[in-house]
Amino acid sequence: MKLKYIVLLILFYPLTLLGQASKTTLHGEWAFALDPVNIGEYNAWHTPTFPVQGWDKVTVPHCFSVDPRYQLYTGSAWYVRKFNQAPVPQGHRAFLRFEAVFYKSAVWVNGKKLGEHEGGYTPFEVDITDALSAENTLALRVNNSWDTTTIPGAKTRVNYEKENNAQVFPWINYGGINREVYLIIRPATYIQHVKIVADPDLLKKTASVQVRVDIVNADPAKKIVPVLTLYRNKIKVPFKGKLRPDGGTPNSLWIDGTLAAKDVALWYTDEPTLYEAEVIAGTDTVRTRFGIRKVEVKGTRLLLNGEPIRMGGCNRPLDYPHFGSMDPQDVLEKDLTLIKSGGMELSRISHYPVSTHLLDWADEHGLLIIAEAGNWQLTPKQMADPVMRKKFQSQFSEMIERDWNHPSVFAWSVGNEYPSQTDEGKSWTKDMYAYAKSLDPSRLVTFASMFVARDIIKKPEDEASQYVDFISSNMYGNYLNNLKHIHEVYPDKAVYVSEFGIRTDGVKTEQGRVDHLAKAMQDFRQCDFLIGASVWTFNDYQSRFPGTNPNGYRPWGLVSPERELRGMYYAFQEEFSPATLAFQNEGSKLNITVTARKDFPSYTLRHYSIACGSQTFDIAQLKPGESKSFTYEGPAVKEISLVKPGGFTVLKKSIQH
Repeated sequence: MKLKYIVLLILFYPLTLLGQASKTTLHGEWAFALDPVNIGEYNAWHTPTFPVQGWDKVTVPHCFSVDPRYQLYTGSAWYVRKFNQAPVPQGHRAFLRFEAVFYKSAVWVNGKKLGEHEGGYTPFEVDITDALSAENTLALRVNNSWDTTTIPGAKTRVNYEKENNAQVFPWINYGGINREVYLIIRPATYIQHVKIVADPDLLKKTASVQVRVDIVNADPAKKIVPVLTLYRNKIKVPFKGKLRPDGGTPNSLWIDGTLAAKDVALWYTDEPTLYEAEVIAGTDTVRTRFGIRKVEVKGTRLLLNGEPIRMGGCNRPLDYPHFGSMDPQDVLEKDLTLIKSGGMELSRISHYPVSTHLLDWADEHGLLIIAEAGNWQLTPKQMADPVMRKKFQSQFSEMIERDWNHPSVFAWSVGNEYPSQTDEGKSWTKDMYAYAKSLDPSRLVTFASMFVARDIIKKPEDEASQYVDFISSNMYGNYLNNLKHIHEVYPDKAVYVSEFGIRTDGVKTEQGRVDHLAKAMQDFRQCDFLIGASVWTFNDYQSRFPGTNPNGYRPWGLVSPERELRGMYYAFQEEFSPATLAFQNEGSKLNITVTARKDFPSYTLRHYSIACGSQTFDIAQLKPGESKSFTYEGPAVKEISLVKPGGFTVLKKSIQH
């Protein structure tokens, strides 16, 4: 293909109208029935004439595991929805898109089986064009059972695990259509993926922007030339892109160009600047947001835009009373506001792919996320099984292709707590690292190890952390010795504590947990190779795993299941604050000093403020170890607060008069 420059156009479309494509919501009311003995398909529950008038009515997104009528049910269930549809325009195709269905699903439209999917947290689409009519019956069978072939699932037999433990995984298999459903009408030639790599030149202040456009071309004889326009704050950004082919892939093209320094605003956790890319190919249009930032590991340091960062974080099991894993927007925003306000800004936030709503919020408000697919403690036999590898790669690629434009996602994780000291664990890590880089070489790759800190690991070759960009280690106590051991084995690698903490019932009082945290932070602050630490967990979560309390919860949380703040939340908020506040009363004056931490956490503060009574003192920038002082004169105040950009209060200090 001859390389050429493309002319950039500004075109605007309504939110649900992208070029000649349209998107219709199909969540809402559905008919629902359990199928505990799997008779539904045999008895044609999926056909338009099957009577579903007597079925229960549910509202999708729906999690049948927390619906009082089907509490904690495991097995097959059916969802049916009737809908009318105008004829699909000539030269267009119709697709069903499910944002997530847990765990296995099969789709019928008007009695025709059109597709199946395995994986509970990632989206999938089914082409239903040829099955559509004016009046339609959409049927979905879903099964949330698990065994040794599902991810997540049970373990094959191993000598290091009790059999009652090995048969379950430690969170609830929340079944159902847990996220949104859409009917999408696209041109027959359409944009399948848009991938953006925006890499700043930190010296020149410019940024290279590379956009890969994957096109499904219904007419291979017709060449489709994509057109790209970039926006910031809805204003067009000057950009000239050069087209180039993508190796041997005929339907993938790259658009490369450079943004001038005046048009570059870097994405930071305190300044989360976002851009929008609009790509037009034929009559199809796709819009996606992105940020310009450089995340890299140099030796034992993690750098964001060339600056070392060391941050606190959390793990947030997707669990809320009466909602299970549905994650409604008001709950999500409440949790993420608490997380941001608690200084938990660099997180391996879940054992499985999170919702796009969570990542959108993280993009907009400045969180850094390690995104992980569902390898939870797979055994050596499972990791060596080609079928299991293929299943994992399917779920992993669905996550990466959905999330690769989110600036909040800075790393991929290939699993949690698998036996990484075995040959199978090493092979898995090496191979999945390569697979992740083949899909997205622009991000870091890690995994959460429960072996790297153990005394059995004497040299790098003993354990799979040798293959990843930075080490992630789960540890529960003996923090300083564990971290020193890791550093002795891997002196040139950055270390991230992907899990640490203590249960509420592991101590006599909440103060015991606060004391545990204080000792952990004392240890963390002695390790300059530590880039972050993620508490297990932000919230309590339901489980069947042995050791769960009689009320059904594992009580690790900084907050209760209903999000009541425990003493540990306030302790974390103070310990994870990137700065300290000191004050001194001098008559009618209050002298306030803010000092950016230089041990842990540690990063440059931008645009913070101090709130004191009716007055606000702005802190333009404060590098680690630097201090600034302010004087308050006015009516007596009871407290002063350190406030992040966006209005997140991260630290409060009471004032005694």
